[in-house]
Amino acid sequence: MGLRIKELRLARGWTQTDLAEKSRMSRSQLSMIESEARTANTLRLNAIASALDVRIEDLFASPASENQRIAELLQKLSPEDKAALIRFAEALASK
Repeated sequence: MGLRIKELRLARGWTQTDLAEKSRMSRSQLSMIESEARTANTLRLNAIASALDVRIEDLFASPASENQRIAELLQKLSPEDKAALIRFAEALASK
């Protein structure tokens, strides 16, 4: 879970201090949660999820589960929509 929190934080371009302030905890507390040296209680997890604007369960989602969800959604698309999505993803990735 700590690595997932760090991943979400970095995706927003935030420092530990940024997320700690938004979550109303100290940077050292957040650091310990991210490094998994300390487990976060429900209140802390809610604060972190709220600051990151994600559901609490998203703090537990692994990249593998995200990839699975993407694969499931892709299977539902028509060939034309898949091609359009690939072009869109390539355009985003080239930024």
